[in-house]
Amino acid sequence: MVRIVIALIASLFLIVGLPEANSTIHGVIGNRPQRSSPLRIGAFNIEFFGWKKLNNSFIRNIIMRIVRRYDIILVQEIRDVTQGAFPALVKRVNDSSYHNYDYVVSRRMGRKAKSIEQYGFIFRTDKVAVKDIFQYPDDKDVFEREPFCVRFERKGLGRQRTFTFIGFHAKPGPSTIPELNELVDVYAEVKKKFGEDVVVGGDYNADCRHVCRTCWSSVNMWTDRSYEWLIKSWYDTAVGPSHCAYDRLVVNGKTMKNNSRYGAVFKFDRVYRLTPKQTRAVSDHYPVQFYLY
Repeated sequence: MVRIVIALIASLFLIVGLPEANSTIHGVIGNRPQRSSPLRIGAFNIEFFGWKKLNNSFIRNIIMRIVRRYDIILVQEIRDVTQGAFPALVKRVNDSSYHNYDYVVSRRMGRKAKSIEQYGFIFRTDKVAVKDIFQYPDDKDVFEREPFCVRFERKGLGRQRTFTFIGFHAKPGPSTIPELNELVDVYAEVKKKFGEDVVVGGDYNADCRHVCRTCWSSVNMWTDRSYEWLIKSWYDTAVGPSHCAYDRLVVNGKTMKNNSRYGAVFKFDRVYRLTPKQTRAVSDHYPVQFYLY
């Protein structure tokens, strides 16, 4: 019975993510005590995001509610040839929030028309600032969509002052493991440019039929102990009946690993009381998140 209760409690945390972080960092600026909460950072594959979803008021409002939860969120699968839907989303978020948000977006990438996408980062301007960006060149042409890297600097108090967020969306299928292994080279390049403190986030497609249970020994990021996987293999990040940990957040760098906590899946259907049909209309993925102190 005790084991059953513990399992139920653990599953509840994975359903909704963890509660708001109550722990704070204290300091003094001038004569006034200051408090700083950890940054909540997320990654969300919004399946086929473009004008169709943005113009649907129900879907748009759910996406906006999700975006407003985060200080930084990586959005994947921006598939909009006009490149106007993502900036329009950020404008809508700003119009509905007390806080100000800004964004950076990658160029459009993909080998085939149906898979051309952009990465986009939305962030609160009172919490962080963008210091630099880097589009991985992928001279070996391993990636379907080359990782997009953004270096952030924290405003206010907090232990982790700067870090780089590498956005990544793996091509599902036989290319998944080669792309995952190439991320080690991406990290090495980013480390030379910006330093070792990095989070690699996004839809890795790193589970179920794309990365089998016996295949993990051939995944370099998995066998290299310097990487810490905040989203575990038993988590479920897929909407629907499947149970797959496709979406991941992986950190490297001594202080980044020390300051990163509470990797979780935000199951917005449970929180917002959506039907399966409504949930699936938003995306086939759940956001993943962690707290950075």
